Amino acid sequence: MRILYLVNALDSGPGVLLDEATRAGAAATLIHAPEATDMESGETRDVPESAAGFDGLVVMGGVMGVYDEDRYPFIGKTRALIRDFHEAEKPVMGVCLGSQIVASAFGAPVYRMKEKLDIHEEWGFLPQTWLGATADDPLLKDAPPDLPIMQWHGDTFDMPEDAVALSTRDVCPNQAFRIGARTYAFQFHLEMTREGLAGWSVFRAHAEKKPLAEIEALIEPQIAAHLGAQQTFARRVMRRWMALGG
Repeated sequence: MRILYLVNALDSGPGVLLDEATRAGAAATLIHAPEATDMESGETRDVPESAAGFDGLVVMGGVMGVYDEDRYPFIGKTRALIRDFHEAEKPVMGVCLGSQIVASAFGAPVYRMKEKLDIHEEWGFLPQTWLGATADDPLLKDAPPDLPIMQWHGDTFDMPEDAVALSTRDVCPNQAFRIGARTYAFQFHLEMTREGLAGWSVFRAHAEKKPLAEIEALIEPQIAAHLGAQQTFARRVMRRWMALGG
């Protein structure tokens, strides 16, 4: 299987998803979409115009918003590519910003949480409430109840018209959905590794102008309690997603 990963922030790579796919023998192409750069060769490589040459597409997170498309042209290109993969019946997975671009690709608005909700962000390992449609969903049919999964986002989306809602949370209702049989969107960061979380703690401490020890005191107990189960879940989801490619 030939998987294209669009990386939208260097500290938000595909992590466990890439590792599991590589273990299964999949070939990977990673493009840093904002800089139009092939992450292996360093050569210029923009977001492709079509799904040709690939069997699946994974779109990762980033600090920008879908509403920032004027500043980040890759967002529009990614939206068009998602539609092309979908129409070619090739699997798509959007994570965090990626999920928001998937929602946008199917006509749903994306906006800052604080504009419509009573919270400005979600951060930390937060439990998911799986909806009834997951009972027979190819990826999520046996997801552990109330599984805590890492979150860090300040944007959300409305559910696209033809979406099947898969997960929710009280403070931010739209967490995961499927369009058709092979296009998935996950607001949560199921891809995280221990190393990636360490980097995020440094970034959050800097952004909030707080001592790193203060951030670590909040997140480290959560990592110890929940990262193992999250990674087991993520690996299973990735294997099943790959199987959708035939």
